[in-house]
Amino acid sequence: MKLKGFRPTPRFLLLWTIGWALGLTAVIPLINFVTPLLNPSYENYWTPGVYWRLVLYWHGAIFMPLITLAACLLCLTFGFGNLRQFSARLLTESILWGGLLAIPLAGVGGIFDIYDRFAYGVPLWIQIAGFLIGDEMAIAIIIEMLMYPRQSGKGYSGVGLPYYAALFAVIGILIAAAEGHIAGWITWAGPWPSFVQGYINSTMYPVLGYYNATAVQMWTVNVVTSHSHTMLPLLMAGIVAVVAMAYGYERMKGAPKFIAALGLLIMIYMLIAVTWLYIAAGVGNYSIPTLFSFGPNDVNGIAMDDIMTGMIGWGALFVLVALLIYARRERFIRSPSFLAIVTAWVLIYLIVPGTGYYIELNEVYYGFAAPPAPGWLNDFVYLRFHQDFGMFVLPAIVVAVIAFKYMGLSGKGETRVAYTLVAGMLDVFVFGEAYFITLSYIALYLALVGAALIWAGLALGLYYSYKSPYRINCATCYP
Repeated sequence: MKLKGFRPTPRFLLLWTIGWALGLTAVIPLINFVTPLLNPSYENYWTPGVYWRLVLYWHGAIFMPLITLAACLLCLTFGFGNLRQFSARLLTESILWGGLLAIPLAGVGGIFDIYDRFAYGVPLWIQIAGFLIGDEMAIAIIIEMLMYPRQSGKGYSGVGLPYYAALFAVIGILIAAAEGHIAGWITWAGPWPSFVQGYINSTMYPVLGYYNATAVQMWTVNVVTSHSHTMLPLLMAGIVAVVAMAYGYERMKGAPKFIAALGLLIMIYMLIAVTWLYIAAGVGNYSIPTLFSFGPNDVNGIAMDDIMTGMIGWGALFVLVALLIYARRERFIRSPSFLAIVTAWVLIYLIVPGTGYYIELNEVYYGFAAPPAPGWLNDFVYLRFHQDFGMFVLPAIVVAVIAFKYMGLSGKGETRVAYTLVAGMLDVFVFGEAYFITLSYIALYLALVGAALIWAGLALGLYYSYKSPYRINCATCYP
């Protein structure tokens, strides 16, 4: 039921989403003091080793706002809202009303979703409702994107490679969401009803030679891992497609267009491959091998899935190079917002594949195996650093900056926002890496200063965007 006289607009949804994200992340110190985010006592019997307190909070505070922003920007950038067909109107309503509801449900639920029996499970089910609305948004996007080539008159050959990269990314994200629901069901309900037990038995017994609680735990943790490892790289790939369109992919010619197209083709191929791999490893029994192994018992080496997701990043790197060339030609390379996006993009490479591959090739020192290697604690710090900052916060900054520009951020306000974000990102990167290397709390505290700068930059962007007129409402691109 709609509120009397109220109808959400894209601008309202962008402001609403960023505002909620800032409010939810501002209470991190209080939440961590009351119910520590890394407290292992909150782990579940069926999914040992998963810090559910942190996972569920991040899903509500950052992930749901991130996918809502990305969905809204996808529609604005490709111009879905300009079409008059029923599917386009359905998509617009799904994103606007769905995002309006999903953000507070997932966010508030995540604050109190400590474990499944807390407050009679009400926070858990509130958050699940928010996640299901997110699924509905993804389904609506897929339906509209499949119909868009004909509705727009562009045809399937004229919609451009960013369209296909975004389409396959959203399809993979929906599959990852389904895996998350499966893992969540078993986490809270166990292998019930009987057909769940039967499927896990038929899947794991041929590999393990036994079926018991340990087999269920292994299967469920594999599903959790596949869910997150599919969701985050594919979400970032979708964001790359939006950035490419927003910064003029359709107007590119010559070398920039060729380089960007090559990168997008690599991304599309690997998006399909990665999605299939994690289906086989998640709900199947495929064991992902380690490649280029060496050292004692071949402990060092890079997991094949990390190489494949890294190849999505290599494709995105071609897109970045093309955008830089095009930005120089069109003279917006010094744009403060573009600088902030490029900074976040580069730092993702340095943190995720850069430091990550180094660790995997030195597992003798960093491994979690029993007995733990000398640098296992450094590895744990990196695990949190690359997931929380590299794969949650940095992509969120990119979509927030694009949202600010779409809402009219310019002039001195744009400069202040972008430079504050850049300073914060560089601070977190430098001292986050220092904390990973040295385990010094001084480095950790200095990294938190950078996090505060990022929050301040986003808050400034929200303020200036609120004060600015709504400038872009369709597939309008820079500069």
